[in-house]
Amino acid sequence: MNHSPHLKSYVKMHPDNKMAWYLLGKEYESSGQEGKANYCFNRAGEVFEAFEHKQIPADVWMEYQDKLVQMSKEKARRTARTRYLLTTLMVLLLIWVPSANSPGHSRESASVPSGTEPVAADNVQVAGVQTSDPNEVAQIGGPGAGGVFTAQARTGSSAGTALADMLAKASRLPAKTTVLGMEQSGSWMLWRDRMQPLLSLQNKGNGGLAVQSYDAAACACKPSDSEKLRKAGLQWAVGQEELAVLNSSMRAFRTQHQRLPQSLDELTGSFPDNMMYGTTDGMKKAFTPMRNLLASQGQRAEGAASQQAGSSAESSPLLASSLYGGPFLGQPLRIVVDKSKHRLGLVSGNVLIRNYPIGLGGDRTPEGKFVITDKVVNPNGKSNGEFGSRGMQLSATNYAIHGTNESDSIGKNESLGCVRMGKEDVEELFALVPSGTEVVIGNGGLPGQVLVPGSHFTTEPQHDQTNPRKTYHWLN
Repeated sequence: MNHSPHLKSYVKMHPDNKMAWYLLGKEYESSGQEGKANYCFNRAGEVFEAFEHKQIPADVWMEYQDKLVQMSKEKARRTARTRYLLTTLMVLLLIWVPSANSPGHSRESASVPSGTEPVAADNVQVAGVQTSDPNEVAQIGGPGAGGVFTAQARTGSSAGTALADMLAKASRLPAKTTVLGMEQSGSWMLWRDRMQPLLSLQNKGNGGLAVQSYDAAACACKPSDSEKLRKAGLQWAVGQEELAVLNSSMRAFRTQHQRLPQSLDELTGSFPDNMMYGTTDGMKKAFTPMRNLLASQGQRAEGAASQQAGSSAESSPLLASSLYGGPFLGQPLRIVVDKSKHRLGLVSGNVLIRNYPIGLGGDRTPEGKFVITDKVVNPNGKSNGEFGSRGMQLSATNYAIHGTNESDSIGKNESLGCVRMGKEDVEELFALVPSGTEVVIGNGGLPGQVLVPGSHFTTEPQHDQTNPRKTYHWLN
């Protein structure tokens, strides 16, 4: 029972935390103290039922126990430090006060010098209060059905670690958090339409937490709100795509201009200033909070003024709907082209957002790293020509990702080196990726399965993005 003292200390401070009671019961059970174990299991209530009937991955409770023990030890260390500082302060006061009454000192000099130990003692207490908690930021903006969302792999240790981390912060979670389960393919987590509710965590306050599983195979249950949460999760995922586009566009603008954009108009101008194809209402509301977020992450000097201007009332519901108060797809969007499988993947970190079927040119298609430069609507003035309705040039080359009027060439090596896409796919990709997006072309790396949602991502264009003054000669 190496952890039982810390767990006992924790449940005394958080008697409503049913998960902690369950873990303490397991400690007693392992040492043969069945009476104490049963008492703890009774206090654990539905958490005991959930874990004993394997509604939740078994490795989660072990990781959660380590979190609780770590928190308990850290609290003990903070308490010890505070006592040490207070003791030091008392000693200093005892030294200071007699000297103030000694000959040659007036009583006015008996005050404790400013900037010494009392301030240090205050800092010990204030530090814990002033540390910003992203979960508090996440509650700004009024999340809808399902509360705040996040997503994790349905299986594997990464899901257990992430869930254990959330459980350890139960007292600071929003009122309701829904965890969406993501299928995996190799190292990729598959996005959007295939995601299903995995767990919901309801913060009861004072450390209490209600856990509901939605994994029917594990819990043999059919919660009544499962379909409602699935639809709400789908809406959340679409909103996260909007944030991903905005986030990547603003980062690309900063790379190009060494500053953040002042408005959406700087991102959605006429060709060639059409870094983004268009906007949504969500993007408009999220622009200022997203700019403040990016400024605070890496451009503090520039962002200080705008950080002051952005108040909590201006925060975006899209940002608020994600667990950590920022975009779930927080890493810049990238394009990965797998020549061996004829697939083009749109990714953020290890999340595979799209996986389109494409046409290529075999060995004529170049390999390596590129970036999207020109983004043009209706290349050469046509929407149904050899380049389709959209074209995205790859760096300073004569290659591009574009549409085609030869739909039968998708999945084959019939181009002279360019990447061909179907009409709906290339128009969606054009709306998703900004200028400056990295493109990596090689062999392998993507799954063969197509990952395209039932409803395509769309935005409302703001300006003219054609280029009638230029005739394109991309290798087709």
